[in-house]
Amino acid sequence: MPPRFDSSNLTLELSVGDLVEASLARHLGFANRGGYERLWLGQAIHSRYQEAALAADPAYQREVPVTAGFSHRGWEITVHGRIDGLRRDPDGTLIVEEIKSLRRGAHPSAALREIYAKQALLYAWILQRGGEAKVSAELIWIEIGTENVEHEALDFSFAALDGAVRKRVNSLLREFDAQKAALARRRVAAETLRFPYEAERPGQETLLESVEQALLQGDHLLVEAPTGIGKTVAALLPALRYALASDKKIFVLTAKTLQQEMATQVLDLLTQDDSSFHSLRLRAKAKMCANDQLLCHEEYCRFAKDYYSKLHGSGLVPELLASNGLLLPDQIFESAGQAEVCPFEVSLELTGKVQVVVCDYNYAFDPYVGLSEFHPENDLSNVILIVDEIHNLVGRGRDYYSPSISSRQAREALEFIRKGSEAVHRAASKLCGDLADLIDRTVEVAMEEVPGSTRATEAQLPEAELWSLRPAFDETFIDYLEHRKETSSFRPDDPFVDLYFTQLRFLDGLLRSTGEAFSHCVETSPQGGTLKILCKDPSAFLGQVLNRTHSVIGLSATLSPTEFYRDLLGFDPERTANLSVPSPFPPENRRLVIDDSVATLWRKRPENYPRIAANLAEFAERVPGHCLALFPSYQFLNEVSQRLTLKNKRVVIQRSAGTDRERDEILEGLRSALAGDVLLLAVAGGVFAEGVDYPGDMLKAVAIVGPCLPAVSLEQELLKRYYDERFERGFEYAFVVP
Repeated sequence: MPPRFDSSNLTLELSVGDLVEASLARHLGFANRGGYERLWLGQAIHSRYQEAALAADPAYQREVPVTAGFSHRGWEITVHGRIDGLRRDPDGTLIVEEIKSLRRGAHPSAALREIYAKQALLYAWILQRGGEAKVSAELIWIEIGTENVEHEALDFSFAALDGAVRKRVNSLLREFDAQKAALARRRVAAETLRFPYEAERPGQETLLESVEQALLQGDHLLVEAPTGIGKTVAALLPALRYALASDKKIFVLTAKTLQQEMATQVLDLLTQDDSSFHSLRLRAKAKMCANDQLLCHEEYCRFAKDYYSKLHGSGLVPELLASNGLLLPDQIFESAGQAEVCPFEVSLELTGKVQVVVCDYNYAFDPYVGLSEFHPENDLSNVILIVDEIHNLVGRGRDYYSPSISSRQAREALEFIRKGSEAVHRAASKLCGDLADLIDRTVEVAMEEVPGSTRATEAQLPEAELWSLRPAFDETFIDYLEHRKETSSFRPDDPFVDLYFTQLRFLDGLLRSTGEAFSHCVETSPQGGTLKILCKDPSAFLGQVLNRTHSVIGLSATLSPTEFYRDLLGFDPERTANLSVPSPFPPENRRLVIDDSVATLWRKRPENYPRIAANLAEFAERVPGHCLALFPSYQFLNEVSQRLTLKNKRVVIQRSAGTDRERDEILEGLRSALAGDVLLLAVAGGVFAEGVDYPGDMLKAVAIVGPCLPAVSLEQELLKRYYDERFERGFEYAFVVP
């Protein structure tokens, strides 16, 4: 949580990290923001030490929250923190322990040691201010992969630390004054923002006014408006005006990359050459990793090592902010690479300094990759969310809390790891085999109770057995990383590393998955068994984010019934309004044709594939220009495409594992007249079906092949049962609405 200034009451809330000098504090940020992978890497080490200390001394305390308050220059300052460990020596001295892990044989850099020492001493300072007579501090260095523990005592001068703290607070107050001056400039910019097009489209005026009213009242607004009306600009313009004038921050959240591109284009029009505010597009971590390892740890990545000292020395962040009002991923990646600092981490640095962030849903709602701003303990009253295609958030929210783990993944890791000949490979191989056997055994026992044709069922998951494997996995994983480091054999997409984090996410899911909103399931296939947790209702988790914000503006062309989305997304009904904007396009401009000569029912599809292909070909040949055909599944699409013959159009097919580059090439082909007319075959709900612009004559007609109902499965049946019990509309909510 960033420093919280209240200039009206002259109060300031800080964390211990805020009191570390700016050039050093940033290093703490990297260690804490590397994602759950970075957090989990140290969890086992810290926990093992703390448990041993507690066993040796029942009075030992771990993860101790502390608070101190003091007055300074008329301000009331409150400092919060959490101490790794506390013990009391026989002479009565209370000793603060700051626990850190180091790679085997490594030594902390002077800068790293200074950071950790300063943090430990600040905790000691807090305790002494709280009345403790005798306080000391130690750094506890634990060697990764061994039991070696080193205690480093730190010198402690209350007077010197008190002076350093007040000096740091002075610096923060100066920064606050500078921020107030920047806010004044942004308020001037808010007055000059204008609609970026010549005229508003029918319906946009209503949308602009409704968004403005929701923001003024601090309400949420769910907007259903037709494709092509210009929902993005009609939401962004009033939101940006309000945010700049009232010191709020906007997050534009999307489900797909193409939607981010559209939002970025609108922001570019609104920003123009105004340097008083900044916007940032945040790219996925995997695509911003500069070393192909995706293991965020200072000891395992040169772009992470000495990250903040290199970042501070390069002046990269101020340079990027000065270069452009709209910051894009390619520019950040190139500049960060030249400074040899983590590009993704630089993006995270910039999110704290810009007024608008365009990013995926994950960064607000995914418990494993969410931005620090969205931590459950943080106040979001200064945040405005604009959620594009918000109907997608129901399914995405379910996915966040529905982890699975399969014996196939465990056996693939086993086959990979057993190629090694070291003791660590043998230990890891055994664990992979034990996990795979446990999964298959659980599934086999559960499936004995169901009919032979059934491939999935609800079942009790082996929680105790899974947790019992955790300590050995932790220890072996640490040893494995050390072996990779010592032999310079790191590789991307390491199956054992992937399995380790999959297991941790699944165990974390077991802790969360209590109550009627969750089902535990197993599934069998020729490749082996799978354990699954199904989150049927993510509203409690999503609502914790949505209802802490100042306002949420949810946009979609398909948001009916609105109560379904309102309830399953967790919106507070007392704060949530709905707006439905009618289509401004003349009905006579659209021709709707229903072909009832074919059947698309699942059981009748095979006999209808030839006729569907023939009719689709005739449709495409008769319509001049590009056409799009949308199917319920890739399997249905592939069956028809194999029987499809066209004379005057090229057939382009969306692949199930298509890349962003392939998607862009297809769209570029549709924009270009040189390649001739195209019939694009794609799946409903995919990147070519929603959240994509087909301006002008880029697309002439669309064929919808079948009603695109979700496939019948155990998960859909469990959803249907849950929605029946909660809403008495099970089939509608589980099958028709999606």
